[in-house]
Amino acid sequence: MNKGGLTFLIIAIVIALSFTWLNSSWKSYKDIILPQNAKKIDYYLSDFTLLNTQADGSMRYLLKAQNLTHQQSSGHSEIFNPFITATDSDGGIVSLQAESAIQTDEGALIKLTGNVSLNKAGGNKREEFQLTSSDLVFDPLKKELSSKSKVILKTDFGQLEGTGFSSKLNEQALRIHSNVHIEFKPAR
Repeated sequence: MNKGGLTFLIIAIVIALSFTWLNSSWKSYKDIILPQNAKKIDYYLSDFTLLNTQADGSMRYLLKAQNLTHQQSSGHSEIFNPFITATDSDGGIVSLQAESAIQTDEGALIKLTGNVSLNKAGGNKREEFQLTSSDLVFDPLKKELSSKSKVILKTDFGQLEGTGFSSKLNEQALRIHSNVHIEFKPAR
């Protein structure tokens, strides 16, 4: 074989190896990149207050939070440090606070996570209580609350612990699903 043929063969092998390396690098790079609109945020709110009202103008809920990001592709909103205020059937104020929340669609379920606290204010013969959990789902349209995690309910009369609960703000009822433990404080 002459020198020209050998040089051509070496150059062809180097080019083939270069294209093979470039092709494998490009494939691994494409796997890292998300689709064009998968994480695209179409709006962002900072230190905001949102009042959601019913058709008659009465408050459905009030949401205050540190930040909100809305993703265009999924329609989900991620909320950071949310504080939600709603009313129950007797006009009592119920407040929810968490580390973060996801709202699936406009007006739909709000899934609160991370040290969730639910408080009901007292006054006018209304009972006060505090409920804590690691996650909670709030449906503002139906005024329903639920969780599948461990919950602790504290009142002036004692403490109740269990796993999972459901409640309707319009019915003034709270149902603990399982593993219920109650500790009553004696009347004074």
